[in-house]
Amino acid sequence: MFETIPEPWASQKMALYILGAGFSVAAGLPLADDLWKEVCRRALLMTGRAEKFYEDLDAYIEFKERCEGTKLTREAVSFEEFLGFLDVEHYLGLRGSDTWSADGNESQVIVKTLIGQILTERMPKVSAIPHLYLEFVRKLKPWDRIITFNYDTLLEQTCEATGIPFRLAPQRYAEVSKGGGIVDMSDSASDEIVILKLHGSIDWFDRKHYRLRQESAHRDGFTDYVPDDPIFNSSKKLQIKPLMEGPRFCDDPLREVYRLCDLERFYANPPFFLATPTLIAPSTAKIVYSQQFGEFWRGMGRDGGHGFRMVIIGYSLPLHDDYARQVIYRLVTNYQDIPAERVDSRRQKEPLIMVDLCKDSAHKQDLQKRYGFIDWSRTRTFFDGFNEDFIAVL
Repeated sequence: MFETIPEPWASQKMALYILGAGFSVAAGLPLADDLWKEVCRRALLMTGRAEKFYEDLDAYIEFKERCEGTKLTREAVSFEEFLGFLDVEHYLGLRGSDTWSADGNESQVIVKTLIGQILTERMPKVSAIPHLYLEFVRKLKPWDRIITFNYDTLLEQTCEATGIPFRLAPQRYAEVSKGGGIVDMSDSASDEIVILKLHGSIDWFDRKHYRLRQESAHRDGFTDYVPDDPIFNSSKKLQIKPLMEGPRFCDDPLREVYRLCDLERFYANPPFFLATPTLIAPSTAKIVYSQQFGEFWRGMGRDGGHGFRMVIIGYSLPLHDDYARQVIYRLVTNYQDIPAERVDSRRQKEPLIMVDLCKDSAHKQDLQKRYGFIDWSRTRTFFDGFNEDFIAVL
């Protein structure tokens, strides 16, 4: 699709933030290891169709033993590798007609739903969002871009609590057609920060499947048929709003995705297998599903060079996100290698900022090794984690 690009001054004003799970820890949200332990604990207690989870878990353990000679207990299984095993099975359709749904096979659906339930339970109430996050979003400026790998809604809720306008797409369009789109350059759109959730979100739900069921019934002559649905036609009357506001291209895979506002009500007793959040599970094979968020990635390899601030918070470049290394590499090298005078001779780029919690020197060395492409002589580090000391320098 073709699009009209905003004026160059927009990218010159932009700061780029990259967020990982370490960003949300201070609000009480879990890191990946703790999240997996709780997902596994809850899943293994489920019955009925959900028992497929431990059948798949045991099948993966057998696979590892017969292929690699590795004997694993359920507790020792790598979350990301197990989900990668499931992703390959689903993506290639290895079960044939037994493939459960477009959202994944049973175990994948269970995991996605439990991730949503656990993170919703751990989210602070709006009135109890730590001051740290309120101050962070108040320091953001229009056109700032936040790339986040997190599923939680902490950042969006904090922006809403402080009245900071944002959008969840690279562009807001004033008009779209077969030939392209015109970017909305109105005052309201120009005041927004951009939040790109590269792995989806626990509050995103796709209306497409609901619409297709209704259209199928109408073609069969049942013109008054309205399907029951836990999100889009429920007696609970859950509050939803479009993820993408304004006109969108007809082939946009997120065009029919909605944000669910009543997360606590929904996840208190989630309808497993009937409504699945739109997110990419933490898998070693997650790149096979990334096309759904293709607009977020498109052109990102050119980003970073024209801004004057770049900050990485709590993203340790984990092994299961190895595909992201190429993306982060491009962003960082663009930022550090493209001279400021090529953008605006009147301004100086700030040093790259890295924020992470390193408990000891070994942890710090490991982080620096994973980020071996960074020029650390031009980087300001905060290895005590996301805290007030860091906020003070923004």
